[in-house]
Amino acid sequence: MTVEVEERIHAALKSHPLERTVDGYRLMHAQGSGVSTLRLLPVQVEGSTVVATAEIAAQYNPVGLPAFHAAGVQRLNSMAVHGAYELRKGQLWQTAQVAVRADEPRVHFVVQTILNAFGAQLPIGRSTALMIVSPEVQEQQRAHHAMPRDWTKTIRQEDLDAATAALRERGLAAANDASRVWAELALSGDCPTRAIDPQAETALLQAHAGVVHPIAGTGYLATISLPYARPPAEAAELCRRLNALELEQVDFVPRLGAWGLHGAGDTPGYSCFLPCAEPQDGLALTMIWWCALRAAWLRDRAWAANEGIRFEVQA
Repeated sequence: MTVEVEERIHAALKSHPLERTVDGYRLMHAQGSGVSTLRLLPVQVEGSTVVATAEIAAQYNPVGLPAFHAAGVQRLNSMAVHGAYELRKGQLWQTAQVAVRADEPRVHFVVQTILNAFGAQLPIGRSTALMIVSPEVQEQQRAHHAMPRDWTKTIRQEDLDAATAALRERGLAAANDASRVWAELALSGDCPTRAIDPQAETALLQAHAGVVHPIAGTGYLATISLPYARPPAEAAELCRRLNALELEQVDFVPRLGAWGLHGAGDTPGYSCFLPCAEPQDGLALTMIWWCALRAAWLRDRAWAANEGIRFEVQA
């Protein structure tokens, strides 16, 4: 069954010089920089309205790119746009997924998100990987894309206030300021916030409006910070496993960001950046709600009280 999201994607790409494949499209990028694919994979899940998974993947030509080791890839994931990086047989890939629903209420938003990822994943992703070489290369890549670095419109305070109210209605401790919404979700125990108990195991969820990405311009950044006093052993492997597990899900929130290593201490965390030319009402709430659902999934799938992420680490 083809639904409206799929129909609009096919209509939008019809006039573009793309290779049509059995399940989607393939784009060979100029100068042999890599290959992008968009696949619309049919799925059937009992009791779910998900009918397909839109998978956007970039296979990077290693020529000209820095060599990344396992931890380096997960540090790169802290800045990823349009999906998570991974190494496959030593070669850098990046993958994003979006569930396609038969009853999707925001068809335009979903279609545009998928098309934006297909068009920008590899060029933005390659520049993000290159920028670690030096500040000079970062500035060169930023100038090459010339993405907007500020908004001509101001985000409405009412939008952020409404996001906070909606989160509180769902039972989360939440607040906001002029550009950010934050909330906490308990990973263990029953304390809803570290403001009451500094030792409470809660995930800190944040959605920032008007953040400037080093390459991708201005947009919205959503993050999940986990309650680690110190980075766990095999932190890079934990991030790799979480990203891989997310891609195995079907009825799930969009896989547009990545688990990666954050800060000087290389602590596991999640981030998702969506480039936006101007503020969008409701997007801060949407993105922080994606984080809440993702954090709840982590709690139920892999969090152990007083231990953190726990599953068998494989090489």
